[in-house]
Amino acid sequence: MEKMKRLFTQLLLTFVAVSSLQAQQMKKINQMQEFDKRLSQETQTLQSIESDFSQTKYLDVLDEKVKSQGKFYYKKSNKIRMEYTSPINYLIVINGSKLKIVSDGKKNIMNVNSNKMMNEVQNMLTACTVGDLSKMSANYRLEYFEDAKSYLVKIKPISKTLQAYITSIQIYLDKKDMSVYKMILSETATNYTEYEFYNKKFNSLKNEAIFAIH
Repeated sequence: MEKMKRLFTQLLLTFVAVSSLQAQQMKKINQMQEFDKRLSQETQTLQSIESDFSQTKYLDVLDEKVKSQGKFYYKKSNKIRMEYTSPINYLIVINGSKLKIVSDGKKNIMNVNSNKMMNEVQNMLTACTVGDLSKMSANYRLEYFEDAKSYLVKIKPISKTLQAYITSIQIYLDKKDMSVYKMILSETATNYTEYEFYNKKFNSLKNEAIFAIH
């Protein structure tokens, strides 16, 4: 049980972000028809994503920000690879019901369907990194905001079990193509990680071997 909790924490800490001035300047969306229509159209045609990403981790026990960089890959459906290349090598691969984490040369592989909580975490991360909100279960409360260039979706877990691992998620979508360009997932009020996705390419990924788990 303790080992599984450490793996949950490790996975969530890898994907983490919090409220910003940008969020405060956005206006709340009350009429959802346009947003829902555009998001549905884009996610239906989306087959793959390749992008670079930067990560800035904020921890209250450290005096400085911890920055990392890497490559992000997504292939429909439910295949994700986050490959950290700097300052250390670190790998997360999700392929269907299987999850692989490689850290310091040590590999952990698990079947997320065998654990309800891990399955929920997997669905949450897939929804947030890709922007497919249909994967969000009734365990979350969602609020929607916008400005001239972006949409913001604020996500808060309702269940106390999920709240033990994460307090809030924010995903920013570019209005041009409805893709996620920033994600903020907070573990606590002061511990969070901010991701930015750039140099994105859509529907061009051919090499599915990068999602192999063995």
